[in-house]
Amino acid sequence: MKRIFFAALGISSLLGLSLSASAQQPDTSRLEALGIQVAGIAETSIDGLYEITSNQGIFYVSEDGTRLIAGNLFDVTQTPPNNLTESAMANLRKAEIEKIEDEMVVYPSSKEQYAITVFTDTTCGYCQRMHENLGQYLDKGITVRYLAFPRGGLNSKGGQQLQAVWCAEKPKQALTAFKNGDSVNSPSCDNPVEKHYRMGQAFGVTGTPAIVLPDGRMLPGLRTADALLEAMQN
Repeated sequence: MKRIFFAALGISSLLGLSLSASAQQPDTSRLEALGIQVAGIAETSIDGLYEITSNQGIFYVSEDGTRLIAGNLFDVTQTPPNNLTESAMANLRKAEIEKIEDEMVVYPSSKEQYAITVFTDTTCGYCQRMHENLGQYLDKGITVRYLAFPRGGLNSKGGQQLQAVWCAEKPKQALTAFKNGDSVNSPSCDNPVEKHYRMGQAFGVTGTPAIVLPDGRMLPGLRTADALLEAMQN
C-alpha cells in the first residue's frame, strides 16, 4: 500500500526537545515492520520515551523499540489538561497542508478573514449540506478549500467521483455537480486524490467533513459558519 512520507516536517515536539545528533536513537525497526514509516523523532520529558511522527500519525515508543503507545498524552499540571499529542498533530497538519495549497479546490471569500481546509467526499450527506450552505461561509469571510477524502476508499463511488473532480477542466463546477447528484464527464489524469486520502488518514480523519482550521486544529463533522468563526477566534 502506498504511504505518505513526511520528509521535512520541521516540527519541534511540544513534549520536550527535538532529538539532538548526539542523543540515543530509539530502535524503530519493529515499527517499520508494522508499516509505520518514521519521519521524525523527538525526545519527550519522560525518560526513555520518544515521540515518533509517522505516515500514520504520532506514536510514542520506548528506547529499545519494544513498547509502542498509540493515543493521546496529556500534561495534567495544567487546567484543563493540555493534550500534547493533539498540539503536535495540529503543527503537523498546518505544516503539511501549506505544502499542497496548489492542489486544493478553492472557493474564495471576497471578504476573506480565514481559510479552512475541508476533507470532503461527494457522496457524504453532511458534505453535501455544507456545500449547499457554501454562501454562508463565504459571506462570513471564510474561504473554503477542499481536499479529497473518499470514505469508502479510492475505488468507491466517491473515490471515482473525486478523481473526476480533480481531473475536470473546471473542478469547482464538477464538485458542485457531483454533490448535487448530477453526473460529470471528465477524462482520467494523474491526480492527488490518493495523496489527500493518505494524508487525511495520517491526520486522524475518520469521517467527512473534517475541517482543519488555520492553526492546524481539526474539527470533525458539519459546523455552521458562526461556529467556525467562534472556534477560530478562540
